[in-house]
Amino acid sequence: MEKRIRQYVVLINEDNMRLDEYLAYKIARFSRSRANSCIRAGAVSIEPYRQVRPALKVHTGDIVSLSQTMSGDVPMYDEVVLLDETPDFWVFNKPSGMAVHPTANIYHNTLTRYVETELKCQPYIVHRLDKETSGAMIVAKSAEAGKALDALFLSREVHKVYEAVVYNAGGRYFPGAQSDIDIPLGFAGMVLPRITMGVGDLEAHTHLECVDIRGELAWLRVQIHSGRQHQIRVHLALEGTPIIGDKLYLFGEAFYKAHLDGGDVPMYAPHRHLLHAARLSFSFKGAAYDYVAPVPDLMQTVFKAEISQAMFPTEYSKLFRDR
Repeated sequence: MEKRIRQYVVLINEDNMRLDEYLAYKIARFSRSRANSCIRAGAVSIEPYRQVRPALKVHTGDIVSLSQTMSGDVPMYDEVVLLDETPDFWVFNKPSGMAVHPTANIYHNTLTRYVETELKCQPYIVHRLDKETSGAMIVAKSAEAGKALDALFLSREVHKVYEAVVYNAGGRYFPGAQSDIDIPLGFAGMVLPRITMGVGDLEAHTHLECVDIRGELAWLRVQIHSGRQHQIRVHLALEGTPIIGDKLYLFGEAFYKAHLDGGDVPMYAPHRHLLHAARLSFSFKGAAYDYVAPVPDLMQTVFKAEISQAMFPTEYSKLFRDR
């Protein structure tokens, strides 16, 4: 297994933080409990040298090093599909299982590393997809183009369409049915992991159209008019119709934490959640662009198979059903 050393120089605004708090602050999706485990396992060192412990205070100019074993960080570069390239940006069909940015556990298997290593360019990320969400992604080629494209997303001038297979609780959806979800979102407070979203103060609007139903499943075409973290996944879970295969919002918090620690996905469930970014449409520098990323075969396979064993009420949706 490959070893990687990550080093961080403590900045003035980080002075006097606890070491475990500092690591959780610096590394995305890295909890203080995980930082504690790494410290106690001897994977963390500090310069100037002191004996490390979770409560050790870091100071401006200190160099904190974290040694990590990169298990499971296998690049999926051969599965990335280039949909288009212009002088200002690329459009990729990102595979499920590839992260966009490096995280505490993943360095190589990211879209940013793909661009850096395979295309030998500096990527400028202007929007994101969850690791398990496949589909169309724009990556800018320059800071200037990235800023302009980012402004399009922020001003909601990019039309985004997703495809999702969900648990059709109580026959809520039927072919041709349309509905809107306007539940403000935010981080879910004391719920762990910290990335979990719930009802909050940030405006979030999701439009749903049911394309088809099969057994206890519904195929939804989804449009979002805002871009909150996990927006589609959270909104559908709050409605009691979570996305099939969603390890957090369908299976629940306890399962998700066990999965992160290496636990198995139930044999009857798909290995990924069935959400796909199918279409991006926008205008840029006077030209109109419209990109379609083909829906993965797995989504059709699961939908046609009518896998009912995976359908059970989620811990997460129960938290907010009586909002």
